[in-house]
Amino acid sequence: MQTFKRIQSFILQYKILAILYVLALAFGYWQLLEFNQINNFKIFRASTHHFLKGLPLYIEYPNEYFDLFYYNPTFPVFFMPFALLPIKAGMLAWMSFTMLVCFIVYKNLPMNDEKNKVLILLMLFDMLNNITHTQTNPLFLAFMLATWIMMDRGKPFWAAMFAVLSFLVKGYGGIIGIICLYYKNWYKAVLYSILWFVVLNALMLFFISPQMVIQYYTDWLHIISSDTIKESYSIYGLFTKLHINIAETYVLLLALATLVSFIALQYIIKDRKREHIVAFLLIWVIVFNRASEPATYIIAIAGVIIWHLSRPKNMVSTTLFWATLLISTLIPTDIIRVFDKIRYEYYLKSILCLLIIGDMFAYSIQTVINNKKQVFTQR
Repeated sequence: MQTFKRIQSFILQYKILAILYVLALAFGYWQLLEFNQINNFKIFRASTHHFLKGLPLYIEYPNEYFDLFYYNPTFPVFFMPFALLPIKAGMLAWMSFTMLVCFIVYKNLPMNDEKNKVLILLMLFDMLNNITHTQTNPLFLAFMLATWIMMDRGKPFWAAMFAVLSFLVKGYGGIIGIICLYYKNWYKAVLYSILWFVVLNALMLFFISPQMVIQYYTDWLHIISSDTIKESYSIYGLFTKLHINIAETYVLLLALATLVSFIALQYIIKDRKREHIVAFLLIWVIVFNRASEPATYIIAIAGVIIWHLSRPKNMVSTTLFWATLLISTLIPTDIIRVFDKIRYEYYLKSILCLLIIGDMFAYSIQTVINNKKQVFTQR
């Protein structure tokens, strides 16, 4: 036991964790060069070049990459510093930037140092998986968490910037703005968000005409609302697997009812914890999203970890947490083929995250009941 505590104490130092992230970066970059898994980076890089040439963003370019570009029209502007470099240097810069920003954000979360260190360590596995495919998910998550950090520090101006950036990377990231409503200066964050949205979109005007901006936004809204998005590693895929034929409208209503119910519960709870709300939003936005894929679960897993670190422990919640972490992130793919098949074909990540949401509701309802009992006893 003492040996385990010494090892734990050694690993949970910021300098050791930083070294682990650097090693993960080096290994991830080597894997990219070795196995040429750079299609995502090609898409991001090409979007900038197409943008600068005034070419359509949301059509196929089979000679350059496979799949389609789905990001907001402002994305090519943000990605420009990496796209204009030679491709190998650009990849290394992009991966390094992602790892650095994430480490800084995780380190500064509004939890105590020990909890932040645990989160940094446990997030490493999903971080590695994402950077070896040059995904945007880690940076997207960092922007969402930075919104919470800035609101907690009483800086709604910067919180609004990160909330808008979350939306501009992937539209559904704007959901993190709900956390602003649980602070006294929430209205400032709302007003600043409008300002930042205008300013960040105006950056496009340095390169293209207003007419082209409108055209890009029209094309973007069309593609994200169409059936071209084939990923559905979420409740949508789960319903399909269970042969539950339900209209998308009803799924959206179910998602909205879940969100509103939880948010309402938090308003009732006297001593609510904002980390519980953040954790819920991170999980909810993935498991009820028809565009979710296994890699996007880094966002939900961050929510699972934050939830576990901030709720009172019991055997059921702890068992559920470790089962979720093991199945979703700690056990690598391509080791046990049968397990991989079950994990992905039967949507285990989605099911486990839904169970975590169930635990959140159970805890919140029990807290409301306990609060009412205390009020009754005091009377």
